[in-house]
Formats: sequence, C-alpha cells, structure tokens
Amino acid sequence: MPPFRLPFLLALPSLLLGAPRGWGQTLPDPEIFDRVLAAHVHAGLVDYHGLAGNRTDLDLYLEQLGRTSPYDLELASREERLAFWINAYNACALRLVADHYPIVQRGDGPANSVRQIPDAWSRQFCRVAQRDRSLDGIAHGVIRPLGEPRVHFAVSCPSRSCPPLAGEAYRGDRLDADLDVAVLRFVSDSSRYRLEAGVPPTLRVNKLLDWYKEDFGGTAGVVAFLRRFAPPEHVPTLEPGRVRVEYFAYDWTLNEAPRSELR
Repeated sequence: MPPFRLPFLLALPSLLLGAPRGWGQTLPDPEIFDRVLAAHVHAGLVDYHGLAGNRTDLDLYLEQLGRTSPYDLELASREERLAFWINAYNACALRLVADHYPIVQRGDGPANSVRQIPDAWSRQFCRVAQRDRSLDGIAHGVIRPLGEPRVHFAVSCPSRSCPPLAGEAYRGDRLDADLDVAVLRFVSDSSRYRLEAGVPPTLRVNKLLDWYKEDFGGTAGVVAFLRRFAPPEHVPTLEPGRVRVEYFAYDWTLNEAPRSELR
C-alpha cells in the first residue's frame, strides 16, 4: 500500500464528521412529481378531488423538498435551483388546496377559490430546504430574485387566471426550452393574450403582467418580451409606443378540472 493511503483513511472519519450538513445528498427526484402531475393534471387544470383522495406521491415529494439541504442547493447550477423552486412552489400550491378541499366559503369572492383559504399566500405551511415557507416567500423571496421573467408563465397559483400547470416537472437540464414552451402556451391562449385591431392596436394580456411588469422592465418591457414569442403576424405591431396595453380581469376561481371531463 502506498504510504500516503493510511493517513488518509485514518483521517476520513473526521472529514465526514466535519462535512456540511446534507453532504452527499441530492435534490428531489422530479419523477415523483411527474407522477403527481400525470395523474391529476388535465389540460392545465387539476383534479383536486382525486388528489385529495390520493396524496401518496405528492406527500413523498413534499417530504423530499423539506429534507433538501440548502448546501446542496448552493452547489447546484442556477438552472437546477430555479427548476427546484418552480416545482416547489407548484407542489406547495397543490398541497394548499388538497389540505382544504373541498374549499369552504368564508368571505367575498368566488366560493370555489383559493382566496377563501385564510392567509393562503402568507402562511408558512410548506417545508422546503429545511425551512417552513409560504407561497409568497417562495415566489418573491427566492424565485423572482433569480432574475428570470419567464417564471411568471411557469409558476402556477391555484386559480383560473394563473398560468396552466405543466404536465411534467421542470428540470434544470432542459429548463430554457421548458420555459419557452410555457410562454408560447400563454400567447396561444386568447384568454391570456390577444392583439386587437384599432388605432392604436390594443394588446390585452393577463393581469399578472401588470402586477409584475417591473420584472420585465415596465410596460414597454412587457411588450418587447412578448414580441419575442408572438405569432409572426403580430411582431410588426408589438413595439413600445405603437400598441396600447390593457389587462384582462383576473379570475380567482380554482383551476379545477370539471368532474364531468374526468370520467
């Protein structure tokens, strides 16, 4: 045995004891979340009745999210971290509704709405990366600071006007393509994006792009961003100053798949 091997082996226990917490772990298995989405998401809408009755995979994935080491996240690439947090938000949003399903009306607004759940956005109910977190904490405290505006088309709060939930988990190694698909899905939906003729033409878009326009560089930035993904015939019109921007009313009704379509 070469002379340097023995001291190394003797030192190995102390190296392991001194390793950062979470050393050797990996990020959650996205295939588990894939199973949740495949079983309960239909054309972007969610079978909450079925999910509430069969939470095994969702709870398993949430358990992995909770145990994930912050150290492992620091070692991951930006794309892997962003995919992790998008999936975490979407999984926690599913849990929020499943925990309260069927939703009981407590105040104004649609009866079947996440807004009927007290403190839906601010309650720290979902453990991710070894901390209890709220949906707002994940969205505004972690995801948005990563500086990727396309997340607004991938993060799906449980309402009709939020982006439709993707049928697969996001993954770091294909994140760029998946985020582009999410934006293209948005501009192909006339209830979220519509260019209307007039003088000047009117671009009607989802209210989310008003609330978070600062992430795109203001209203002009929203127009320039959508120009990259718009149908070719819209491109000449979509220039800041040439189009008026208006926003659809926001529908807070739960993004629930009709039971009749699930039979």
